[in-house]
Amino acid sequence: MFASEYFIFESFNYYVKMLMKLLLIAITLLLSSISLNAQTDCKELLAQKINLYDDLEKTQLELTTNFSKLTDCGLDETDIVFFGQPPVLATLVIGWLNEDPEMVTYQKLLDEILKMKATPEYKESVTFYNDFVTLRNKKIDLANWETDSQILLILVKDERAVDAIYQVIKENPNQFETYGDMMDEFNKLADSMISIKEPLAEETPFFTDAEIIDYDELLLTAQILGKPLLIYFTAYADVNSRKMEDAFLYDSDILDFLNANYYTVSLFVDEKKEVPEKYFTKNEKTGKLMKTYGAFYNKIQEERFKNQSQPYFAIVSPDGKILKTQGFTLKKKEFKKFLK
Repeated sequence: MFASEYFIFESFNYYVKMLMKLLLIAITLLLSSISLNAQTDCKELLAQKINLYDDLEKTQLELTTNFSKLTDCGLDETDIVFFGQPPVLATLVIGWLNEDPEMVTYQKLLDEILKMKATPEYKESVTFYNDFVTLRNKKIDLANWETDSQILLILVKDERAVDAIYQVIKENPNQFETYGDMMDEFNKLADSMISIKEPLAEETPFFTDAEIIDYDELLLTAQILGKPLLIYFTAYADVNSRKMEDAFLYDSDILDFLNANYYTVSLFVDEKKEVPEKYFTKNEKTGKLMKTYGAFYNKIQEERFKNQSQPYFAIVSPDGKILKTQGFTLKKKEFKKFLK
């Protein structure tokens, strides 16, 4: 195996998988929308509450099916493709459901999607997706490399990866017919090379739910230990959290540094386990009774850090000052810089 090939495996592994899923979901939703959208009563659908079942797959299926009908209510097919992935939708609404399940409707979801759609980032994502589809279907021909390499550079954002792809094509001119064929083959090989790291609860307590709902208790423990507090806001249904964990969060150098320098806790915002009844608390903002650990964690993240995304890391001094925050990344160097 060429060294350049291995480099490409790493570069393509995550984004190819993600975008391949988008393509498959696009086909499914576009076909289903033909029959569903004609019968959509927007007023009735938008007023409908979003349900969170014990069975996550059931939640995702119902959410995705109803979401696909919103093409008659203000969204277009591109929006359905981008936001219609079951894990993405489920993760998007989990925070709302934990905070105030009675008020989470498809109208709220539609409003939030329209806000995101109006951002420059959304337009960039559409362009990225279109470039990806164009390149997948394109025949590999080095005579067109000047054009193709520009598209590749936009996608992988790394000139070394583009150069490595060029070398592979040059050394194996007839191996792949299209860039899609090449990506699929690299993805298969990458899957066979990557071993999934299993969590070891006894050795890595950072990745288990802290089951602490009092923020002041977290700070007090940090003061006693004489270490900054590092909170990992995550969710059982969050795909990006699992990606970070698989990529490097279980690496010994990361864990050793965390254990040596921080008091660490993980808070799963979709944890449905109920707190002891004596701790049931009325949410002053919503007026609803908070019963689950996830509801308390979500409240901490929103009120203390003004954030509701996962994964989300926050370093807090023992006296409560927020020192640093970090969102999703697959770059180990970036995360290590954040820790230091």
